[in-house]
Amino acid sequence: MPFEEIIGQSRIKKLFESAVKNGRLSHAYLFVGPHGVGKEAAALELCRLMLQAGDTEHKDDPRVRNLSHPDVHVVFPSPAKLKEEERTSVINSIVADPYQRLEPWAKPTISIDRIREIRRTASFKSYEGQGRVFLLYDCDRLTIEASNSLLKILEEPPDKMYLIMTSSKPSMLLPTITSRCQLVKFGPLPATDIEQALITRKSVEAARARLLAQLADGSYRQALQLMDEELTKMQELALGFFRQSVQNDFKQLLYVDQLLSTFQRDLKSLRHLLSHVLIWVRDVLVYREQDTLEKRHLIHSEQTEVLKKFIEGFPQADLHAVARELEQAFELMERNVQINLILIVLLNRLRKLIKG
Repeated sequence: MPFEEIIGQSRIKKLFESAVKNGRLSHAYLFVGPHGVGKEAAALELCRLMLQAGDTEHKDDPRVRNLSHPDVHVVFPSPAKLKEEERTSVINSIVADPYQRLEPWAKPTISIDRIREIRRTASFKSYEGQGRVFLLYDCDRLTIEASNSLLKILEEPPDKMYLIMTSSKPSMLLPTITSRCQLVKFGPLPATDIEQALITRKSVEAARARLLAQLADGSYRQALQLMDEELTKMQELALGFFRQSVQNDFKQLLYVDQLLSTFQRDLKSLRHLLSHVLIWVRDVLVYREQDTLEKRHLIHSEQTEVLKKFIEGFPQADLHAVARELEQAFELMERNVQINLILIVLLNRLRKLIKG
C-alpha cells in the first residue's frame, strides 16, 4: 500500500494519495518540518508514486526504493569534492532507512555544481518516459549561487521534471524559491506512533520504547539515536537533578559545576537530561492525581516507591509550574543563553515551587 513505510502523518498520506489518483501532482514540492518526522521517507514514497502513475508494467518498481532507477536523482548537502564511496554510503543509508540518512560532515552545503547537474540532466528525455524525479534533501543548505540557479529551474521547469525538496529550516530559503513550490508541512510525531514504530520495526521492549518515545520530541530519528545511549544512567542522573532541586543555593552551585563538568557543557546531552527530569515530573503528577493508578500510565513504572516518597515529602509541590519551568529552560537553550545561568536559575525556581 502507498506510504505504508511512513510513520504517522495520515493527513499528508491522504493528500498525496488523492493527488496521484486525480493526476494533480505539482512539479515542485517543499516538505518542511523537524528532523526525523518523515519528510525524506515521504519524498521517496512520492517519488515512487510519480514514476508509477499510469505505468502498468512497473508497479512497485524496486529500483525506486533502492535508488537505482535511472530517472531518480538524489542530491544532499556534502563537501564540494564528494568521493564516490562517500556518496554511495549516504545513498545506502537512505535505502536502508530514510529516517536515518548519514550526515558525516560538519557543515556541508549544496553547491552550484550540484544544481547545474540537475539542470543538465533535466534537459534530457527521461529513460522510461514517466519523467525524472529529483530529491533535494536539506535544501536550506543551498549556497547563494546554487539558490539562484535553482530558482531558474523553478521559473521554467522542463517537461516531466519533478522536484521534491525537504527542509527543517525553511526560513533560510529564498522566499522566491518557497513561493514557487507547493508547501507541505510535517508536524512532530505523536509519542504513541514513535513507540509503536520502535516496537514493530526495531523490536524494542515496550517499556523502553515508551521511554524513548517520550524523550524523542516528536522525532523518530531522535528516538533511534537515543537507543544507543545509556538510558538507565541518564535516568539516575535526572533523578539526582530532581533531588538537587530542593537543596540550598550553595549546594546547587556546586552541583551545577559538577554537572557541567560531567557533560563537558554539551547542550544536547544536557537537554536530554532535562527531558528525563520532565518525565520524572510527569510521573509524579500521574501518580499523585490518579485515583486508581495503572502502571502502564507511568514511564518509570518500576519506581513507584520513589514517586510515593517524593509526594509524601512535598505534598504542596506545584508540579505543573515545575514542568513549565523545565520547558522554559529548553527555550532558553535554543536562544543560546549561558547554560550555567539556565541551570542555576532553574534549580532555584524549582526549589521554591516544590517546597511550596
